[in-house]
Amino acid sequence: MKSDNPPLDHHYIPQFLLHEWTVGGKLHRFQKPTPGKIVEHRKPTRAVGFRERLYEIPEYPPETAQSIEQGFMKTLDDKAAIAHKLLLNNDFADLDQPNRSAWTRFLLSLMLRTPDNLAAYKAGFAAVYDTPTPDIQAKYEAQKAPHDPPTAEEFLKLHQPMAPMTAALTQLPHVMQNKGLGQHIITMGWSVAEVTRGAFLISDEPLITSNGLGNDIGHIVLPISPTKLFIATNNKKTLDTIIAMGDRELVKTANAQIVGRAKHFVGAHDASQRRFIENRFGLAPQTSIAKLFAQKYGATPKDV
Repeated sequence: MKSDNPPLDHHYIPQFLLHEWTVGGKLHRFQKPTPGKIVEHRKPTRAVGFRERLYEIPEYPPETAQSIEQGFMKTLDDKAAIAHKLLLNNDFADLDQPNRSAWTRFLLSLMLRTPDNLAAYKAGFAAVYDTPTPDIQAKYEAQKAPHDPPTAEEFLKLHQPMAPMTAALTQLPHVMQNKGLGQHIITMGWSVAEVTRGAFLISDEPLITSNGLGNDIGHIVLPISPTKLFIATNNKKTLDTIIAMGDRELVKTANAQIVGRAKHFVGAHDASQRRFIENRFGLAPQTSIAKLFAQKYGATPKDV
């Protein structure tokens, strides 16, 4: 995709979602630049939840280097924004299959698109990419010149150092859209809980999933506004258990995870929960699918 002005600020938390926390066009953004220090500013959505060149494809020409953000992510978020409005209005009658698919793809993207999870994914991908199979090594040995390094892995690192990152990013849209997991999420029971006491927060890690979506108590939770929570469960009993927590406990439990997993920011519609955020910011990091993938191959993600 070509553009004279391709986007360089890539939003891992899209503006349509952040907008729900704004008052007068701005939301309260809390950050933790150093341990024990919380800073707060009111910011427009364009200045929150983004990283410059986050999905840029290395070594691609300028007109296509931003194609993931400009093409895949934009289309995904535009369609998810429509489903988001329907969910906010509890309009499940119009939440047809295309809208359910769009929202499911958005949920799947949140498992990988945030800075920490993307770094873990790229590190794991690179570890696999940089370990040629015995067959590849055999072919390399049969063709290598006398001055070439002894292994295919060393050859790749010498002559194509950015190849793993390029491959990881070009494969990212496909990896995000896991058909098996996506089909399961679509068939889960969806609902929206609305609270009248307390307010949900949002952060760079807002998606809450149970340990094993396929088991009986498997569930997904995502705040879609300060007063509304999207919930997907495998059965009504699990949904009833979550709702039975009551407004205050539901808000507190969800926010504790959203804030505890945060690394880059926490968003709120006002400053009333500053103390709650100060006491929990980043103190309960999650073990995501992407991070487990990196650990499996002994990869260490670069700090982001």
